[in-house]
Amino acid sequence: MSIVVPQEVEQLLRAGHTDTHIAAQRRMARRRVALMRAQLHIPPFRSNQAPPTLEAAFTAKVRALPGGHAEWVGPRNDNGTPMLCWKDLRVSAYRVAFRIEYGREPQGPVLPVCDIPGCVAGRCLDDAAARNRTRGQLAAVLGLNQIRAHCRRGHAYAEHGAFRPNGGRYCAECARGNQKGEAA
Repeated sequence: MSIVVPQEVEQLLRAGHTDTHIAAQRRMARRRVALMRAQLHIPPFRSNQAPPTLEAAFTAKVRALPGGHAEWVGPRNDNGTPMLCWKDLRVSAYRVAFRIEYGREPQGPVLPVCDIPGCVAGRCLDDAAARNRTRGQLAAVLGLNQIRAHCRRGHAYAEHGAFRPNGGRYCAECARGNQKGEAA
């Protein structure tokens, strides 16, 4: 069965519009537009084609801000964290931005360190290793924790040492043990 395809509908189909859009604009059934598309051998419109790489998907959801910052315009999770959905992967946009900026996988949580809420510019993000390094530098400048090399349980600070945001040092191994419910 051959369907007469109006010239206006053919132009809209070739321009890449969806069947639903054309049906609403021309006041006809969507199924009829789909039959016209098939008769003209025009493939169905696919709006959910994923970008070729994770980095390209990330870049498509970022808007540049003055001062080298970047605003996330994509979806967020319930906590407000920018989330990137690409193919079957759902990952924090902070982690992707960090990987793009530094060329390595982040260690631990990635958090923004600038004053712009939700900034996803790679230079404005730190992972746990960078935060620990910064806190260690703060401790050195303030002269904190310079005497002891081991914690009370004998763990070497060189291997298990971590720093609090105020620059104070603690044993990460002991902290892990306390979280598991071991007696201090």
